[in-house]
Amino acid sequence: MSDSSLTESRVPTGFDVVLPPGWGKINLREETMNDSILALVDRSISQVSDDVPKDAVSKIRMDLFKHLRKAARKAARANGLVLYLPVERVRETVVPASFVVSEQIPAQGAGFDSGQVLGALSAERGDSEEVELDGSPGIRMERVVVPSEGSEVPYSSRRVEYLVSLPNSPLPRWLAITFGTVGDGNPDSEYSAALVDLFDAVMMTFRWSYA
Repeated sequence: MSDSSLTESRVPTGFDVVLPPGWGKINLREETMNDSILALVDRSISQVSDDVPKDAVSKIRMDLFKHLRKAARKAARANGLVLYLPVERVRETVVPASFVVSEQIPAQGAGFDSGQVLGALSAERGDSEEVELDGSPGIRMERVVVPSEGSEVPYSSRRVEYLVSLPNSPLPRWLAITFGTVGDGNPDSEYSAALVDLFDAVMMTFRWSYA
């Protein structure tokens, strides 16, 4: 799957990742968001048993659309470009995880190159490591995020962020890929760790795409 959201000359026009079975994506630009959501809703509803009454299917469809649109709008407000999330059930449950890709706008005139910025970020985050994605330097940062007061989700989440520099960009520019999961309610559980491992495996398939 290609996401052609980065359109400056001489830099990648997008990126590709290989998703796990049962996952899908929502393009977060307003003009494409609803079409992306409806495609995922159709894909999910196709798994509903023929024994389920039509009025119940209609309600499931509407509830799912509202849920996905709410998640998409939240990601879009955080400058997200694409939201990836599970849309098919595994053992009758939906995997509680997602990740969003966003482009980090360069600081005009800051005078720092990508290596300096990545080094500074790595130094201020205790649990971080240098990585390379398709030949581009980056860092991987991981932490546990405690829910804010009044949050709809009462559990702490495990969060992993990859920040990678765009090759050949005239100004330092970075792509951020942020993963989050509440797992089974315990961010330190084996299940939560397995979902993090799954995301790391997805990131190993990351490739830039060019026009």
